[in-house]
Amino acid sequence: MFKKKIAFKLTAGFVIIVLISMLAIGIVFIQMFQQYTFDSREQTMLTRAQSIAEVMAENSQSTGQIRGFAGSMRFLDTMAEAKVWITDSKGNPSSVSGMGMGMGQGHTYNSEPLPQEAEKVIQEVLNGKESVSESFSSVYNEATLTVGVPIVDSNHQVIGSVLLHSPVTGITATLNKAVNILTISLLIALVLAIGLGIFFSLLFTRPLKAMNLTALEITRGNYATRTGVNRKDELGQLGNSLDLLASKLGYTINQLFQEKGKLKDIISSISEGIVAFDTSLKLISVNSALSEIMDRPQPYLNEDVEKDLNGLEIEAQLTKVMEEKKPSQVLKDWLGKKLMFTFSPIVDNFGMVTGSVALVQDISKSERLEQLRRDFVANVSHEFHTPLTVIRGSVEAMVDGTVENSEEIKRYHQRILSETRGLERLVEDLLELSRLQSGKITMNKEKLHVPNLLEDAVKSLQTIAEKKRVKIEYLSKQDIPPVLGDYDRLRQLFVIFLDNAVKYSPVYNKVTVETSVFESNTLSIVIRDQGYGIAADELTHIWDRFYKIDQSRNGRGTGLGLAIAKHLIELHGALVSVQSELGKGTVIEIKLPLDSSPS
Repeated sequence: MFKKKIAFKLTAGFVIIVLISMLAIGIVFIQMFQQYTFDSREQTMLTRAQSIAEVMAENSQSTGQIRGFAGSMRFLDTMAEAKVWITDSKGNPSSVSGMGMGMGQGHTYNSEPLPQEAEKVIQEVLNGKESVSESFSSVYNEATLTVGVPIVDSNHQVIGSVLLHSPVTGITATLNKAVNILTISLLIALVLAIGLGIFFSLLFTRPLKAMNLTALEITRGNYATRTGVNRKDELGQLGNSLDLLASKLGYTINQLFQEKGKLKDIISSISEGIVAFDTSLKLISVNSALSEIMDRPQPYLNEDVEKDLNGLEIEAQLTKVMEEKKPSQVLKDWLGKKLMFTFSPIVDNFGMVTGSVALVQDISKSERLEQLRRDFVANVSHEFHTPLTVIRGSVEAMVDGTVENSEEIKRYHQRILSETRGLERLVEDLLELSRLQSGKITMNKEKLHVPNLLEDAVKSLQTIAEKKRVKIEYLSKQDIPPVLGDYDRLRQLFVIFLDNAVKYSPVYNKVTVETSVFESNTLSIVIRDQGYGIAADELTHIWDRFYKIDQSRNGRGTGLGLAIAKHLIELHGALVSVQSELGKGTVIEIKLPLDSSPS
């Protein structure tokens, strides 16, 4: 683990560089020192050999031979600081210095043979060339130099040679000392290199560690962290850049979270369902409105969403949308609802599709409204068509002269008048319903005594009830507190319910009206009849415009009374409930809020 750290790498690299540099310098220095020693010694020996050769050449001119120097050889040996050999022109030793050499003239005293490296030197010297040979002598146990110089007479003929053979005294010991010094220097340099390497590596790695910790804190979401590096070099610039990055990133992330929160609030407030998918059609996110649209309880888990969407078989449409990069729509039936799916691809800045989104709309209500609109137009057309047909037929009969009898003409006039009144009632009801729905109707609210209002409504319907032999019985209670409302509108409301109760009751039946007060400051008005009753599946439709139950299809009503009554109830802040059973009658309960203001 330690080998992977940059401090170790920096220290090791620093030490290796110093080690290699010191070794290279030391080796070059030793080689240069050795070569300098050899060159210096070689030059000295050549100079001395040349001097001896000149003396020998002068002597040979006077005596005619290279002899008679045996007594001087020991002196030459001392002066030359080397062993001296003098050979004739054939390479045979003529005189040699050193211990054990004779002193006589004309004789050769050679107690030591020539060294092996001298043979080659003699051959080159006898050819008229100066020669130098370097070798290691096992006798001296160090490097030796052999120098040869030819002895040339006045005729420029080589008549002999002078050889000097000497160890390079002290070079081995000097080199050994140099190696020891180099080794000690290397050790000292290594210690210094390690120390300096650790120091400089820590100098570099400490800010790097601080920056690393800062980066880790940023990944954990702590964008307020800082490196604390205060330097003017590149590391300081990097630390400042990382601090700036943390600051900018914190600001950007904060902005993104704000935008995400806004987007989440917007999506949550949307009444349509939103479902996002990735490219593999895997569910990513769902908004809360989808559960209500799909009639599923909260929480609507992703597993349940995927199961329901698989049942709707929308995978093919999603795949097509992502392939073509074009939005599309499809209608699906779900639990009695009409759902509109709008599919759109999600495309990034590079034009690549990264997923898709589905907008789910419950259009059942709009479909019902559209159907109601169509039904309204059809019903109005039907309601106008029948009386207009009767009126047109009657008028045509009178214009064509088909009807000439005054009694028949009068009957046709009465029929036209009756149908015209029916059209008038229909138009008035439509106008009334339109005013109620638009909210443009004026309400004159005041404190009302409901028993008096009910008695008025019952009296206005007594004539109709007597013709049908239906009795209206009002169980009056005079201690009823007042309510706040519009007298004419409430009277219209009660008349609508009483008229329907009388109209749809068989002869010799009774309609009762009761009032009661609840502790919740609510006045209850119950209208009960013993008529034909209403089927359970039709109760939800009785408030629709032009809706008539089967028993009333042939009646003269417009089918708008209960629709008008519903709006009147809403204008007074009241509630209404209907209970009915076929063949047993209908019970309608209206709950009006009592006036709580002081008298």
